[in-house]
Amino acid sequence: MQGEDDLRGLAKIMAFMRAVSILLVLMHLYWFCYGFFLERGWTLEVINKILGNFDRTAGLFTHTLYTKVFALVLLALSCLGTRGVKNEKITCSKIYVALGIGFVLFFLNTPLLKLSPIIGTFLYILTISLGYIALLMAGVWMGRLLRTNLMDDVFNNENESFQQETKLMENEYSVNLPTKFYYKGKWNNGWINIVNPFRASIVLGTPGSGKSYAIVNNYIKQQIEKGFSMYIYDFKFDDLSTIAYNHLLKHRDKYKVQPKFYVINFDDPRKSHRCNPLNPDFMTDISDAYEAAYTIMLNLNRSWIQKQGDFFVESPIILLAAIIWYLKIYENGKYCTFPHAIELLNKKYSDVFTILTSYPDLENYLSPFMDAWQVAHKTSYRDK
Repeated sequence: MQGEDDLRGLAKIMAFMRAVSILLVLMHLYWFCYGFFLERGWTLEVINKILGNFDRTAGLFTHTLYTKVFALVLLALSCLGTRGVKNEKITCSKIYVALGIGFVLFFLNTPLLKLSPIIGTFLYILTISLGYIALLMAGVWMGRLLRTNLMDDVFNNENESFQQETKLMENEYSVNLPTKFYYKGKWNNGWINIVNPFRASIVLGTPGSGKSYAIVNNYIKQQIEKGFSMYIYDFKFDDLSTIAYNHLLKHRDKYKVQPKFYVINFDDPRKSHRCNPLNPDFMTDISDAYEAAYTIMLNLNRSWIQKQGDFFVESPIILLAAIIWYLKIYENGKYCTFPHAIELLNKKYSDVFTILTSYPDLENYLSPFMDAWQVAHKTSYRDK
């Protein structure tokens, strides 16, 4: 709290000094352009007496240079208290240009007073005003640059920067991501070299942080350029699919065997190729059938993800897994397709359970269903 109070006090002092500097410029214009203001009746006797007494005691108005220098000194002191702000657009060259223009307009315009009373005075007031604004801008920029970069590095840029990899390490499998980093007062070009992409990689970032733009897109393009086959999960279809397809068209010569491009889209089948997600050749055990059923049911019922292990969630998954495995072993998987599984699932339970339990592999698997179904069947029969 004490530090904040000190900063507020310093800011008030700097603002007061800048106000005094501006007031001195106005007094200068009033004094040395008095004839211009007198002809238009823009003078006050009180101000005349104050300025007369001020000139006799301080001697500021004996020459045009004195008040200008005094106003400039106060302006420079007020700019030292400017807070540092991160702004890459502030450069030394801009400060030099503003200082040069301000100095010329503010100090070298005295000969204009010798011109005609109206034009000369108007140009004098205009040039001294523009010159003061240019000097003010240069002072503010210089104060920010000094506090930010030269004095105490208030944003700790130098201590937070470190040397990063600048060498491109490329091989037949690598993915190389271009980077830019700040070190020793300048920006440098660097590389993130994933020399072994077969190891697991994870990309973390908030939505909109540029994960796809900076990393995923580079992975897709560079892997295609090196002749890899790819399986892309395009969550925001068709953003990644468009990039992959267009890049594949440009680099088909990188493949010894010309690849084919397939899209599976459950949201819009019109933009999807046909496929069988229950291919029997990929299932060697009933656990594979359970995994397929588990994936299908949780994608159809997203709310079940939070209810895993619940009886009313596991029961339909187990039933669908039994049906998938039955279609797998029946006539060597001739009818093992997703539409056949849905059709069989919609048949009467008496028919479905009779067929499934006729296979020893499924009898034990479905025993809890059979017990529950038989109890429910008996109860409903007694009610009738």
